[in-house]
Amino acid sequence: MVLLGSTKTKFSVQAEYEASTLARVLELFSIRGLACDSVSARRTNDGMQWIELDCTDVADQHANVLLSKIKQIITVRSARAETLVLAL
Repeated sequence: MVLLGSTKTKFSVQAEYEASTLARVLELFSIRGLACDSVSARRTNDGMQWIELDCTDVADQHANVLLSKIKQIITVRSARAETLVLAL
């Protein structure tokens, strides 16, 4: 169970710089009805893409499923999720 406003999960993704990658990542959240608090994407000096998404109140189970799905995207090289507890 997640208390509303009690957690923030940051998803960090390193992927090949390709136009469809960001859309594919965002689609995974949209399918599950999750809106992100913030999304950023930038091209890195080595020609890769760095994507960060911050979401409030994502259950651990959903975060793990999302992370697994993100890692299945062919252009993704690495991905991680970190959850911070804001309040109890």
